[in-house]
Formats: sequence, structure tokens, C-alpha cells
Amino acid sequence: MRTEFDKFDLVDADGEGSDGEGSSGIFAMALLALALGAGTALLLAPAEGASARRWVGGGLRDIRGGAEGALRRVQRELGRHEQQRRRQRRVSALLGLAVGAGVAALLMPESGPDTRRRLVETLRRRTDRAAESVDRIVHEPQPEPAA
Repeated sequence: MRTEFDKFDLVDADGEGSDGEGSSGIFAMALLALALGAGTALLLAPAEGASARRWVGGGLRDIRGGAEGALRRVQRELGRHEQQRRRQRRVSALLGLAVGAGVAALLMPESGPDTRRRLVETLRRRTDRAAESVDRIVHEPQPEPAA
């Protein structure tokens, strides 16, 4: 016997179920399927309900235990990856510092003491200019606010 599934519709073109009752036809079909499934389960069950529940519960506990173990392994692995990333960042930072210091030492036109003296002089000049600007702003008369 051959069944043509292309011609099987739960909903007709006019929006009603194949029995002409709309969504109640689908609901009735779902109840029928539920009843058939429950009946089949009762007839073909390999054990009584209590032992079947114990068997299914044991299987679920095994699955849960396996899932918990897998989750712990994933968390441990993620922790290892994070530690490895931290180490790589530290090594990169130290390597960059060493390379930068080496390049600076090679390209430095003056000795260390001369460079430090020039930096101190530059900072003093900028500090003095900032102090002069603050004094000028504080001591100059300010315009009256518009009322």
C-alpha cells in the first residue's frame, strides 16, 4: 500500500482542518496520537512502571554525572588557557620593554646624565609656564557675568 504524503493536509486551503472544524481537528488528532503512544508504551514496556522509572532515573543520573565531569574538564581547560594567555602577555610585555630599551640605547644621541638634565629642564620650564598661567588667570579681573 502506497501513501501519498503530498496530499495529506491538516489544514485545508480555506484554513479549516480536514474535518471542517478548524483547530479543533488538530487538537483531536493530537489527543489521538497521545492515546496511541501511551497505549503502545503500556503494551511494549519491558518492565513495570516502578522498575522502568528506576532504570530511566539511573540512566539520567549517569548522564548528569558525565555532564558534570565534562563541565569540570572544560572549566579546568579554560583556566589553563587563561593562565597561558597571561604568561604570553607578560612575556610579550617584557620582550617589548627589552627591545624598546635596546633601540633607545642605540639611537640615543647623548649620554644618560645629559638626557636626564635636559628632561628636568624641560619639565621645569613647563611647570613655570603653567604656574604663570594660573597666576595670570587668578589675578586678572574677570568679566562680570551677564544678568
